[in-house]
Amino acid sequence: MKIYTSAQMKQIEANANEKGYAYIDMMYSAGVACANLTEKAYLTMNEKVAVICGKGKNGGDGFVAAEYLRSKGYNVSVILACGKPVADDAVTMYRRMNGISVTDWLTEKEKSSEIIRKADVIIDSVFGFGFKGKADDSTAEIFAAVNSSKAKVVAIDLPSGAECDTGAVNGECIKADLTLAISCRKPAHVLKPACSFCGKVKTVDIGLDESAVQEEFFVLPKSFKPNFERRNPLSNKGDYGKVLSVCGSKKYPGAAFFAASGAVRIGAGLVTCAFPVDAYSAIAPKLNEPIMMPLPCCEDGFLARGALDLLIPAAEISDCMLVGCGLGNTLGTSSVVEELLKSTTCPTVIDADGINIISANINMLEAVRGRAIITPHPGEMARLLRLSVEQVESNRILLTKAVAKQFGIVVVLKGANTVVSDGEQVYVNRTGNAGMARGGSGDLLAGIIAGLVAQGYSAMQSAMLGTYIHGACGDVAAKTLSEAGMTPTDMIKILPRLLSDYE
Repeated sequence: MKIYTSAQMKQIEANANEKGYAYIDMMYSAGVACANLTEKAYLTMNEKVAVICGKGKNGGDGFVAAEYLRSKGYNVSVILACGKPVADDAVTMYRRMNGISVTDWLTEKEKSSEIIRKADVIIDSVFGFGFKGKADDSTAEIFAAVNSSKAKVVAIDLPSGAECDTGAVNGECIKADLTLAISCRKPAHVLKPACSFCGKVKTVDIGLDESAVQEEFFVLPKSFKPNFERRNPLSNKGDYGKVLSVCGSKKYPGAAFFAASGAVRIGAGLVTCAFPVDAYSAIAPKLNEPIMMPLPCCEDGFLARGALDLLIPAAEISDCMLVGCGLGNTLGTSSVVEELLKSTTCPTVIDADGINIISANINMLEAVRGRAIITPHPGEMARLLRLSVEQVESNRILLTKAVAKQFGIVVVLKGANTVVSDGEQVYVNRTGNAGMARGGSGDLLAGIIAGLVAQGYSAMQSAMLGTYIHGACGDVAAKTLSEAGMTPTDMIKILPRLLSDYE
């Protein structure tokens, strides 16, 4: 599915303008197309239409839609949300309207409110893809009036109040029943929370050529299903990869279980579960398939540096190493993780405490350039980059791509709409739900990704497929058990049944 940012859309429009497709003609095409789709979706001749317009180009689309619907005989009113238009083409379209009642929210609030209350259909054309921040108090008030009305709401391009590139909603935002994405979908159409304000999203083709702009942001369609080849009947466990899972501790034994189970259930041929010896009694009885590798540890049950004598040789004969889930962040584990990253060459998935350890010196990532996947949640990403969680959450795509590019790795920033990037492309995952927000879920994801890497998938493929499948398991668990009651253990049981649909 094509997704373009605001900067890319500006470039696409500029390219079209240079080739003779004037901006004002683009505005006219967009307005007419949106009017036709609104008519098809919701209108009958006796219904009242209120078109709420801003001062910029998005408002110009609304003026075109209003005039077009009026010309077809509909009862149309226009409300200026922020005063008269200022963008040149929008001013032209405003002046072209003929015989349409126009009220100004700023000076005729009571009359405007009455129009909104009586409307059967409302077209939102206040803000477009250039909007950032939050609407001022007056504009927020008109958004609230629209949201409290009984009308069907159609948003042109984006619901006003949502940021295009981040999907952020920082204040009042129009809640649409239908959003008409001009030319292509934007990040806000798939990123939370903005996507929850879009309703149904339909793309409106106005004849723009997108071929000159490289597509860097994408999502998989909801109908997507991974396609795994059926296994060769003559194959053996060595054909499906070896995973070394260095996870868990006496304090966090569950992390070792979830990580190893993820690798096993996704199909890795041989999984070695390496953990502090003091955690053996808590971990080993839960795992039948993996090889157990108890390691030297300190009195507190966390890894000691002596573990490296066993780990480094094991890593060298592994197809993927997973490091970090439930290890703890002690002097011993820090020493082990740092030396492992420096002294091994196999592809490596770094999660949880592995990322926290790297946060003390982010340049440790140079040691795994070209062979690593890191899977931070927003808190871990914040520690890694010396930022607040709020800063991370407001720049998920930009930061994920930037870190991946800087260190030549794949980054999986977990959370609502997990973001995956290799520094060039960005994938946003749409599977998953709030029921997965609990301990063990991230460990399971890390194990799934490591198992895919071991089977020969590239780092980016493994991260994408892993997040998709992990989220899909969560969706099945939520549907059958409830978001409140589901657990990562339930997801482990669901995973092999889900994979049967993909073979």
